[in-house]
Amino acid sequence: MEEEQISGSINSFSDRYSPTYNSSHDTNPNNYYYYDNEEEEEESGYDHRTKRSKHAPILEEEDRISALPDSILLSILCFLPINNAIKTGVLSKRWASLWTFLPSLSFDSNSFTYLEDFTRAVNDTLLQNRAPKLTKFDIRSEYDTDLDPRLDIWVRFATNAKVDQLRLYLSPAYSFDPNGYQLPQHLYANEFVSEFNFSFCNIKPIGLLHWVSLKRLCIQKSALREDVIRKVLVGSPRLESLEMHDCYGFHRLDIVSESLRKLVIDGYLDMEYIDNSDGGSDEAELEIVAPKIHSLEIVGDFYRKKCRIKNVSALVEVKLGFYSTSDFGYGEEEEDAVERHEDNVKKLLESLHHVKNLTVGIWCLTALSIMSVKHLPSPLSKCKCLTIQTSMGKCDLPGIGSLLQSSPYVETLVIDITSGGYMWPALVRDYDVVNHWKSKEIYFKLLLLRLKSVKILCFAETFHQKEFILVVKFLLKNAKVLEKMVIIEPQTRQNPTRNMLRKSLQVAQKLLSFPRSSPNAVVMFPY
Repeated sequence: MEEEQISGSINSFSDRYSPTYNSSHDTNPNNYYYYDNEEEEEESGYDHRTKRSKHAPILEEEDRISALPDSILLSILCFLPINNAIKTGVLSKRWASLWTFLPSLSFDSNSFTYLEDFTRAVNDTLLQNRAPKLTKFDIRSEYDTDLDPRLDIWVRFATNAKVDQLRLYLSPAYSFDPNGYQLPQHLYANEFVSEFNFSFCNIKPIGLLHWVSLKRLCIQKSALREDVIRKVLVGSPRLESLEMHDCYGFHRLDIVSESLRKLVIDGYLDMEYIDNSDGGSDEAELEIVAPKIHSLEIVGDFYRKKCRIKNVSALVEVKLGFYSTSDFGYGEEEEDAVERHEDNVKKLLESLHHVKNLTVGIWCLTALSIMSVKHLPSPLSKCKCLTIQTSMGKCDLPGIGSLLQSSPYVETLVIDITSGGYMWPALVRDYDVVNHWKSKEIYFKLLLLRLKSVKILCFAETFHQKEFILVVKFLLKNAKVLEKMVIIEPQTRQNPTRNMLRKSLQVAQKLLSFPRSSPNAVVMFPY
């Protein structure tokens, strides 16, 4: 019955989409329809091999690629865009219908000038698909309510084919349009899908949810109520990874799942902040309770929303890479923003003191610099692997020093130097941070007793910054059991100029001349 519904809905296109289709509507049908001239060539007696032999002798060899099993050829076709995979149908009779058994189908409306052409291409491809089971079904398109009937049919097709990975990457026509695609109810009772990716979709199950095979769920640009999140967690007993990108509508995440190990929160669309000209409430909070998860990432734009983390005793790895678009203002407003930011980061770090692998982003580093300038300590940490994301400007130094001072158990230190940064408050901008760092060195010396490995990711231009030199010199001087320091460019230049090599050599010679407290320390460079 369901197959008849699908066939009936797209039957009007069934005669148009094939390698021999010629459309009067599309002036360039080869954008997604292709011709097969094999029969024409056979009738005319044309032979490629005959023509080629006139120019150069060749060895008659078997077509080894075509001789491969269907399973291998289909695996190769899955790496191609769908339109290129369909083009292979003109190669020979061996390939003519092979593409109709593709187990992985991806469609992107950006490849089409008109939405009508996109929907017709999807419909006709699905009509001809004969794969017994789909491994992946991927739709990417700007959302329009006119697409709803088509999306319903496409989703039904994918679920009937027992798809393993279902991805609906829809995008709103307007930045903060809350009206996305309503997921069909039958999708909430699926025992085959192991990975769902939804973007700009309304998730509103009626009754219980049944995703018994689901291991990874990624939701983007969608409204999520707390009761819906609870239904998802209860109805997905094998869920291991949950990602929420620019979602909104919830203020508490109570992770009750026994199986969930990774939680990613990438941005939070605070609709109150967006809708209100006064910037919304400064007291808005997102509370996370997750006693079983091992990995947590809080990244992206959180506007003015604070994060509070409770009962995360099983956490091993944490990344704090979030930021706020409400940068520091001036005067009294700046003081309030500084205090709010400082309080948020301090409480987060206090909740995460036990994690073994900690990444601190630039925005959190600003709070630590503020606290250091105020002579306030950073919360103590038991982490063994510490990653610091920094622009390596002078205002970052107090924060870097504060982190090192509060992390006496660190064995591996990664300094990820990126370009850019944020507007620093006057409290830090106007402070003599270099002398502040030097005045603190005496307190740092006894805190690097376990540091064995240092990795610095930076561009060659950073080598000459005095802040970079200062930090490297300090680490070599005070890390008593250091084994290696590796300095790496994120993308090492393929053909560095002679001048670049000369400057890098000068910096390398300077760094190698610094005293080292560890006799076994090795310093390595990209060139």
